[in-house]
Amino acid sequence: MKKAWCSGGAPEGTGPSTFDFLKNEATDLLDNKGSAFAKNRNEATDRGPEGPGRSLLETMTQRLQDRIALVAGGSRGIGLAIGQALAREGASVVLVARDRRTLQEAGRQTPRAMAVAADVARPAEVKRLFVAVNKRFGRLDLLVNSAGVFTYKPFERTTLDDWRRNLDANLTSLFLTTRAALPLLALSQGGHIVNILSISSREAFPKCSAYTASKFGALGFTRVLAEELRSRKIRVTAILPGSTDTRMANEFDFPVKREDLLQPEDVAEAVIAAVVQPARATVNEILITPSCGSV
Repeated sequence: MKKAWCSGGAPEGTGPSTFDFLKNEATDLLDNKGSAFAKNRNEATDRGPEGPGRSLLETMTQRLQDRIALVAGGSRGIGLAIGQALAREGASVVLVARDRRTLQEAGRQTPRAMAVAADVARPAEVKRLFVAVNKRFGRLDLLVNSAGVFTYKPFERTTLDDWRRNLDANLTSLFLTTRAALPLLALSQGGHIVNILSISSREAFPKCSAYTASKFGALGFTRVLAEELRSRKIRVTAILPGSTDTRMANEFDFPVKREDLLQPEDVAEAVIAAVVQPARATVNEILITPSCGSV
């Protein structure tokens, strides 16, 4: 009898007439509720309070509804994938990058996006950026630092300009954006900082001296932030991707099978997994690598 119940038969001790009556009542109830829900869903889509083309059902399933997120390095690659993933979850997203043309196109591709051209390694531009965010939104819930550069050459060929460029883009930018964002994150009900780092934050690879130095420093900085901001209820997460199919892969001096690399969307999914956790839970670090191993 239990098997029959699982496959749609009457439960034990219930006669067919009683079961059929209950089934019919439930069917009528669901039909009525379903019709009402469909009507409300269509009205909501037409009315558009949740945005153009967004149904009530979509809004109900979005886990970051009404959240304000800023993604530095958001015009392409991993940063753009993160921005678009956050937008799909209902967040309003500020995309930040230096290249205005690429940034504008990214903004057009991302729902509810505000695009701001800025170099996050320059203090004056970071200050201007966060003044604009404060004026538009009055707070910030999520800061994602995804801007960065990659230099691939032997140490003896690495110039001082290479060194400074990596440290500025990959480490100093985190210092500047975090310092500027903290007053706005403090106004959030649950502020969160996510730093997109690298497997090179934990492992050393040849021909990556400047990059690895900057990424080791960035992980140390992120871990200190996590400890210092814990009492202020601001969570901090480090995402450490392995080789990813972005423009940086063009720097290698050997053939790369891009289909074997992580995709930017893979990293974006890791970010979403971290930021949707309940306030009682913090994802400290995520290491995500290609299944085939290092390139």
